[in-house]
Amino acid sequence: MIKRFKGLLKDDLIFHAAIVFFGTTLAGVFNLLYHLVTVRLLSPQDYGAFNALVSFIMFTSMAVTPLGTTLTRFFTEYIAKKEFIYLVSVFKKLIKRLLLSSLFVFLFFFVFSPQIAKFLKVETGYVTLCGGIIGLSLVAPVIISLLQSFQKFKSFSVIGILSSLGKLVVGGALMFAGFKIWGGIMGFLVGPITIIFVALFFLPRLFRRELKSVSLSDYAPVNIVPIYKYFFPVAVALLSFTFLTTMDVILVKHFFSALEAGYYSIAQMVGKIVLFLPSALAIVILPKSTKAHVTNSSSTRILYKSLGLAGICCFCFITGAFLFPGVLLKVLTGAVNPVSRELVGLFALSMGFYALTWIVINFLLATHNLKFVLPLLVITILEAMAIYNCHSSLTMVLYILLVFSIISLFSSLFVVKISHKR
Repeated sequence: MIKRFKGLLKDDLIFHAAIVFFGTTLAGVFNLLYHLVTVRLLSPQDYGAFNALVSFIMFTSMAVTPLGTTLTRFFTEYIAKKEFIYLVSVFKKLIKRLLLSSLFVFLFFFVFSPQIAKFLKVETGYVTLCGGIIGLSLVAPVIISLLQSFQKFKSFSVIGILSSLGKLVVGGALMFAGFKIWGGIMGFLVGPITIIFVALFFLPRLFRRELKSVSLSDYAPVNIVPIYKYFFPVAVALLSFTFLTTMDVILVKHFFSALEAGYYSIAQMVGKIVLFLPSALAIVILPKSTKAHVTNSSSTRILYKSLGLAGICCFCFITGAFLFPGVLLKVLTGAVNPVSRELVGLFALSMGFYALTWIVINFLLATHNLKFVLPLLVITILEAMAIYNCHSSLTMVLYILLVFSIISLFSSLFVVKISHKR
């Protein structure tokens, strides 16, 4: 048994996925603790304002998410082709542009903070601080993408853990000291600052070790227009997937009573765990598939191995969700209600198909295959229309979600199959 376990860890894909899974899980634990700390240290009124500001930060930062995926794809291609001079040139050019963009973002929020604060019903200073956090967050994806492209998943995980731990320690200490909302928001400022400062330690060593033939002072004319062109379809794909897996909650909140929407949200919180279980594989598959694709290796082998591993993880959780829904609800939420208990299994099943779809999407992005973007957008619109017009019960909403999760998976796999034949 021990030999078999050691043999599994020798598999590059499994080993790296295990490292990322450990890192993201530990970071998730620190984030959860931070949420519990804020709930206990802030009054209901302060927590309401704090939660609105955090949601504002998260919503605004969604525009940055596709940038990380895009840069990982192009950085990995430069590395696979050993075009290190172009990698360094693009990295330096993007850092300069994003630092300038960060300054403009901060100035924008500084100027318009009174209007935004009035809309959110919070103090102006809070919005200005949020602008600084959002501005600094623009720089972080370049650093994270570089580590991901070089497949330095240990460093990738360490940065994630340190940023979450720093948020917990600094934010928690400031709130405990009486700074309340200011302290809570300052915790979020620690994340991008930690990424930037830790990168100052990791990156010089990384460049010396991996780019022996290239100096950081070297520069070659490079066209980054293809990166911008790739960014927009990636943004459409990632936003479409986000809406596919979240719009049901918004529509349920609109069409059903507050109590029913609450029961649905509780079931969603438990069932959606299966969506995040194989997420480490999606992080790992992006650079590995890109490298295999660029070097004309078998990239589909990586996809099917990832789907197999993810399928096992999803199957185990889904089986538990159908057999022991009450136990899961009791452990994770502290209470069991008959409505949520009935919904948990269906939620887990639909999110399981979406988890596999997410892996396929990352594979298609890695291999520069964007033919799935338009079908995914159409599926997103059709799912919204179906739930909007057919919401006779919460169970009906989940059946619609399940149908479209299956359609999204097989349509993306169909794109893989057609492209592989060609």
